[in-house]
Amino acid sequence: MNNEYHRPFSLAMFQISLLVAIAYVLVASSSDFTAAGEADSSRAYASVCLSVRDETGSKEVAFTPEVEPGTGKSIIAHAVASAPCILVVVALNKRDGQLAYGWRPQFVELDEEWQEVRLPEKNKAWRWELKGEPFDFYVLIMPAGSSLAQEIRRLVTAMQVPTEEEGLLKLQTNRLRELISRAAGDSDPSKHQATTTVAEVHGITRGGNEFLWRSFASKVYFDNRNSGLLVFRSGT
Repeated sequence: MNNEYHRPFSLAMFQISLLVAIAYVLVASSSDFTAAGEADSSRAYASVCLSVRDETGSKEVAFTPEVEPGTGKSIIAHAVASAPCILVVVALNKRDGQLAYGWRPQFVELDEEWQEVRLPEKNKAWRWELKGEPFDFYVLIMPAGSSLAQEIRRLVTAMQVPTEEEGLLKLQTNRLRELISRAAGDSDPSKHQATTTVAEVHGITRGGNEFLWRSFASKVYFDNRNSGLLVFRSGT
């Protein structure tokens, strides 16, 4: 009789103990998540957004696989970093890894915290008016003291010559692609794919409203020894 009386009580106590244990694990996991979030917030990072500017419609929208080329359209890279770093941007065809549309790569040093940059610089433009091969934009963020920086700088500078012989330009592009893969630690674009942070993509650059590119930016972390890489894919 006593055994029958204590059996439900023991089962209830076991269930309560199990619930307490589960709750403890959840709280501990939550604390770990919070700690990780706080750690991430203290790491150096860059926010990057590619946009498509339409001169005919006075609009600028975030670059996504759904956006198509057209008359008066060009691609712009926006970036800001929480610490000094080096930014390299290049568009490569998915099929052969060569320069998309012949667009020349860009190299720029961000010397101050929260320095904002817009590429291409000066009068250069990545005009995107005709439909071509599918391509990926590679955005490499290197720490200011990167050992590869000077070689990449020299290479990108040499590639700016508009009359560069085609065979040499292909060799330079191959070398740049190798250096980006080395800096990133691998050659798999899928591991570094950028994503927009909002569901609805739109923007206006004329009038009182400016395109709020930070709302669409992807974040990538870097430190004194490791570079960060973002890959933006086209849908064409």
